[in-house]
Amino acid sequence: MPEFTGQRDLQAYLRMLWRWKFLIVALVIAAPALAYLMEHGKPRIYQSQVTLAINPGAAPSGNSVFASGNIQAIAAVVTTSQVANLAGAQLKPKVPGSAIVGEVSASANATTNFLTITATDQSPTRAAQVANAFAYALGADEYQQLVSSTASQIAAIKAQLRGLSKTSAEYAQLQQQMGQDKAQLQTESHGPQIIQAATPNYAPVGPHTKRAVELGLVIGLLLAAGAVLLLEGADRRLHAPDDLERLTELPLLAAIGPSAFSAALEGGPVEEEAFQMLRTSLTYFTAEQPLDSVLITSPSEQEGKSTVATGLALAAARANLDVILVDADLRRAGTSQRFGLRESPGLSSVIAESRPAETVLTEWPLRKDDLGRLRILPAGPPPPNAAALVNSRSMRDLLTHLESISDLVIIDSPAALAVSDAVPLMSAVSGVVVVARMNQSSRATVSRLQKIIVAAHGRLLGAVATAVTSGPGYEHYARHYYAATDQKPKRRGRKAHADLAAGVRLAQAPGAGATAGGSDVPGADRDLKV
Repeated sequence: MPEFTGQRDLQAYLRMLWRWKFLIVALVIAAPALAYLMEHGKPRIYQSQVTLAINPGAAPSGNSVFASGNIQAIAAVVTTSQVANLAGAQLKPKVPGSAIVGEVSASANATTNFLTITATDQSPTRAAQVANAFAYALGADEYQQLVSSTASQIAAIKAQLRGLSKTSAEYAQLQQQMGQDKAQLQTESHGPQIIQAATPNYAPVGPHTKRAVELGLVIGLLLAAGAVLLLEGADRRLHAPDDLERLTELPLLAAIGPSAFSAALEGGPVEEEAFQMLRTSLTYFTAEQPLDSVLITSPSEQEGKSTVATGLALAAARANLDVILVDADLRRAGTSQRFGLRESPGLSSVIAESRPAETVLTEWPLRKDDLGRLRILPAGPPPPNAAALVNSRSMRDLLTHLESISDLVIIDSPAALAVSDAVPLMSAVSGVVVVARMNQSSRATVSRLQKIIVAAHGRLLGAVATAVTSGPGYEHYARHYYAATDQKPKRRGRKAHADLAAGVRLAQAPGAGATAGGSDVPGADRDLKV
């Protein structure tokens, strides 16, 4: 995860969200939808409340809970099994207390000494009945406790009277106290008084579908954020050209789109402009040192190195340069296959059989308005010892000879971390270009390749990002400017059509490649080799 320091990192976050857009959308939609389905299938719930007034001062002295004045403790008594059983006996038909105790809750207000009993049920009438039954049961429970406590006190007094004389003063006092206790049982209970009885409330209080959906949306967003952070932390692939540039600390020479990987050798204006940008970048980034040969390599297979080598060779040839493209991948011969020269004699024949290079060079026809020249040295028949041929003295002499008869030699090598064929060539060429495919190349393999090039005394020129797609944060790689004429512009109005037509004319005009490089004068780009 990039540390947020400004607009560039904001674009990185936007690209990260764009990569996981389907996962984010799925979670944000699935969580509220699941919450809706769960709540929508529930039956309607109704509530009724009864309000009681608790007067601790008027409570019988024998009842310690009510006499204590602790209204919170009295509220806790409401949901005990004893009170629930008494309430169940009041209902018609009678039900066990365990069947209704879960429908009731009690809350107390210590300031007013009011106790509220709330009952919940699928029927508004039954909810009111249950609430009133618990209110009655609370008073009945208090009276039962009073009877039990008073009976214990009377029994204790009787035990004391048996040991006293009937004429004694203490005997008379105990007789009087026992009479008071018996009289107290005959009086009306002074416990909770019903202030407002429960009545049916026909407005449902549940299910809370809207609240559940809103909560589901919040949960979905949190899940999406957590999933994206987890997956992004575990994903070690390069996703954007900026990632490649920051990782290697090399200049980004070009960003190549996925359309360049088509089977067609000749691309459209978009692809041609991308490779012209690569050629131009090599021209200006190597202005201080001669650039006679360039090695194109990548960490692994299928990352676009052959496509980049082919596109760069065509772009340089169309920019008035004499170019030789060497297919040094003696095992796969990807470049030779793209040009249809897989079965032709080539590099392996020159080294193993000591053939002159000029006898196997294939002249590739360019467009009639192109002033440069492109010759191809195919890989040739697969040798049994490809690494030994590439690492031979003859290979170095061949490169020196090819540099002397051309302006630029471009070498397509095997994947550097797959086989060792490319390593000996890194110090034999003027510079090395690293190719990495977005959403495929890993940070570890690119870093490893960079260390190998440095250890092999190769000169790193820069990096090329392939398979670069558009999306949020990729605005500087937009391709609509060079879209085909039959494509509709995304912007509306005459200005959009005018811009689109001007872009196509610029890309298709004779000498456009040279213009992209900074000069349209024949021979100007030959300053590449100094």
